[in-house]
Amino acid sequence: MESYLLPGERVLWEGAPMRHRLFRRTDVLLLPFSVVWCGFAIVWLVRALRSDGAGLFPLFGVPFVIVGVYLVAGRFLVRALASRRTVYTVTDGRVVVRGGPTGARLTTAYLRDLPPPVIAERPDGSGSLAFGGFPGIGDVFTGGAKRGWRGWSDEPSDTPILWEVPDVRRVRDCVAQAQRAG
Repeated sequence: MESYLLPGERVLWEGAPMRHRLFRRTDVLLLPFSVVWCGFAIVWLVRALRSDGAGLFPLFGVPFVIVGVYLVAGRFLVRALASRRTVYTVTDGRVVVRGGPTGARLTTAYLRDLPPPVIAERPDGSGSLAFGGFPGIGDVFTGGAKRGWRGWSDEPSDTPILWEVPDVRRVRDCVAQAQRAG
C-alpha cells in the first residue's frame, strides 16, 4: 500500500473484510425485481424461439436474459470476488480502499471531506464503518450522474464503506481522531 501514500502520509490502520457478506439491505428491493426481470426475459426468449419463422427475433431477448442472470446471481459473484480482493487503509489524511472484482480499483477520500464515521457493530466487536450513514434500500436506484444505477455495482455508495472489519470501534475512533486532527 505504500505506493499509494502521499508524501508525509502515515498509515494509522490497515485491514481487510473478515467475512464476505453477499446479501445487503439494498438487495431487499433489487432481488425480487431481478427475479421478475429474469423470469420475464426467459419466458419471452422461449416463446420467441418456439414461434414459426422467428428469424433473428430471439436474438433481441438474449441481452435481457444476460442482464437478468447477472442481476439474480452474477452480481453476488462479482461482490464475492471484490470482497476477497479488498484492502482498507486509513491514513492520517485519507481513507483508501483497494479492491473491486480484479483488485485493481483504487478509491480514496480525504477525511476532512467526509462526514463523521458511524458503525454497525456485531456482538464480537467486528462490524462495518460508513461515513454519515449506511446506504438504504432506495440508494441502489439513486446513483447520480457519476455512478448511475448502483444495482450494477459491487459497492452501493460513493463514500467509502469499510465492510466487516475486526474491532470496528477502534477503527472508528482512529478515523474520528484523524478527522479532528486534520
